[in-house]
Amino acid sequence: MIYDNMQEQKITNIISQLNPDNLLADIEYRLRGFKKNYFTGEWEQLVGYKKISEKLISKFISFLGAILNDNTRMSNYSANEINNIMEQIIDYIRDDLTDNDEVYNIVGDYNEMTRIGHIICINVFSVLKRALNGSESRRIFSTLRVNESLNQDNKKKSFGEALQFWK
Repeated sequence: MIYDNMQEQKITNIISQLNPDNLLADIEYRLRGFKKNYFTGEWEQLVGYKKISEKLISKFISFLGAILNDNTRMSNYSANEINNIMEQIIDYIRDDLTDNDEVYNIVGDYNEMTRIGHIICINVFSVLKRALNGSESRRIFSTLRVNESLNQDNKKKSFGEALQFWK
């Protein structure tokens, strides 16, 4: 029973680490110019970093929220579909940053535009890659099935008994 509980906690921990909401928070901190101190676990502001536009952050986090979610990571995308999605994301980022560079206060700052693009594209690609051919959903659900089978009675049920869910 202790082993089953430990297995369940381990699965819960892994699933929570893969939570897209955590990834969105990570991206937001990085866009704001923070880096994570892995010794303390705290986010620290980069030295000499100029503050980024709140409009840019809210717009991109909203945009990414529609992409970085459980529906995406549990999908079954082909390589071609992932390439098409990434192409659309790259086009959107490029167009938005160049069209709104004055609003975002990054006029002519191509290094900052590239940094923003890389932060977003690399994270989105990682989530999409986990959804390639449904690999992540298969892993998670197979782990849950193994855990379920360990917790069930060893007694076999007939087909009729299995349908009697009210018992």
